[in-house]
Amino acid sequence: MKQPRRLPGCVCVFLLFVASSLAVAPTAARSQTVGQEFIPPEHWSYSALDRFETLGLVVLPSQALFTRTEIADFTRKIRRAVDSSGRTLGARDRFNLERLEEEFASDAAREDPRTRYDKPVVCLEDKPLIFEGDLDVSLAPEKPLFDDRWWPFVVSSPTLKLHLADWLTYEVRYRLTYTSERDEWQHKNKPSPRETSWNGLASLYERSYLVFRWKPLVLFWGRDYEDWGPDDDGNLIVSRTAESLDKLGGRLTFRNVRLSFFHAFLTNEDPRRTLSAHRLEFDASDFTFGLSETVIYTGRGIDPVYALPLSAFYANQFNERGDDNVLWSVDAKYRARDGLLFYGSLLIDDFQFERDDGAPDKLGFDIGGRFAVGGPLPLTIAAKYRYVDIYTYTHRDSLMYYVAGKGDLLSGDPPLGAVEGPDTDVLKLRAECFPWPSVTATAFAAFQRRGEGNDYRIHEEGRDPTPPFPSGVVERTTSFGVGAVWELDGGSSLGVDLEHAVVKNRDHSTGHDDESTLIRAFVTWDL
Repeated sequence: MKQPRRLPGCVCVFLLFVASSLAVAPTAARSQTVGQEFIPPEHWSYSALDRFETLGLVVLPSQALFTRTEIADFTRKIRRAVDSSGRTLGARDRFNLERLEEEFASDAAREDPRTRYDKPVVCLEDKPLIFEGDLDVSLAPEKPLFDDRWWPFVVSSPTLKLHLADWLTYEVRYRLTYTSERDEWQHKNKPSPRETSWNGLASLYERSYLVFRWKPLVLFWGRDYEDWGPDDDGNLIVSRTAESLDKLGGRLTFRNVRLSFFHAFLTNEDPRRTLSAHRLEFDASDFTFGLSETVIYTGRGIDPVYALPLSAFYANQFNERGDDNVLWSVDAKYRARDGLLFYGSLLIDDFQFERDDGAPDKLGFDIGGRFAVGGPLPLTIAAKYRYVDIYTYTHRDSLMYYVAGKGDLLSGDPPLGAVEGPDTDVLKLRAECFPWPSVTATAFAAFQRRGEGNDYRIHEEGRDPTPPFPSGVVERTTSFGVGAVWELDGGSSLGVDLEHAVVKNRDHSTGHDDESTLIRAFVTWDL
């Protein structure tokens, strides 16, 4: 007798989404608000919110991405804080707050996408269903570092959204890129692991997900970004620089406590690679604390031991699941006073509390801060130091390296955590001023050291567990530059970037010194 076939877990979750949506549809039809989509990581709202947090006007979670409803809530809190304190905002901050309200928080923006700051090209409705279609086009000529050629880029990101009132949103976004047909852009070459070039044209299936919200609970399924921690430039344990992940997960908020979890399918090829992650975060006075844990394992899909967000991955790993790759991180954000914010993160890949085998500790940390002032010439200054020790992110089994996709760095799969990788440290300084409300002028400098252990080597028996940091012949890069962006109506903008880099011992070759200049300009038209 044949056994009945079981539905795959992802199908069960999808059916749960649909059933939940149908159950609430009659109520949703009476709802006035529209949209639960996650706002993409490059959106201007993130830098605006970061500045308002530094000014002491709002408390932000140390995790992204934010949903439309979350940003609307943050915006209303900023407005209440301004009104209750009697503070007078400068021109730049008034500009940011007004467009946050016009895009997210006003009654008109919540009810009708056609009234927002960034209006969709197409908006059709048959309540409770609303369909949005949007399109932008960018022309971006660029001369990269260490390349004497100019590359013309034309980039477009067509986006489609379908909303069931304020309960369920489906979004899909492609990124189309066209450039000169050479190098990795030759016909049938791969500019990235997810793209193939067709005579210089490549399409990246960047985002595609369902998100369901019911009061404090958010559930999502599909392809999108994650970023866990207080750094606005990509974090140590889960970073937006890892590109979008195919994942299933959710968030639960209870007062000032937030629980997040997801399971990402890095590759379905044999053997399958899966990343499970959970994070607990809470606010206390002027602090925000976070505790995150991740595990990479192979050969199975969603593991029931790792599926429950309150279980301890590290304990289960050694008691039941063997030699999976588990990482922890703890982070904190401190709002010292209005205009001054400090943060830090500690990544623990492995910490030896028993020294019998001479194995190394594998640690990384961030420490940074932001300073913001208003006045006639508003200013934001940010500084960050990042340290990642040798052997961090690696594992005895190369399939469990802390890398996206197949785990193949040479083929372009990005690290899931710090983009700089192990055996590196870097100091970054950035200053932004706003001579006009819609213009941002930026100056920055970065000083990076990269040791020979940056190749993701593992620690082997007989090898020194604590070599000098950074190890071997150290590549030292000093870079500095300036940039400017003029933000036009909607999502349109004009910009230019200049960067000069000086590299000593390039590619860890003693005496191989080099320098180069990057020049980039862009014009983005958001239809």
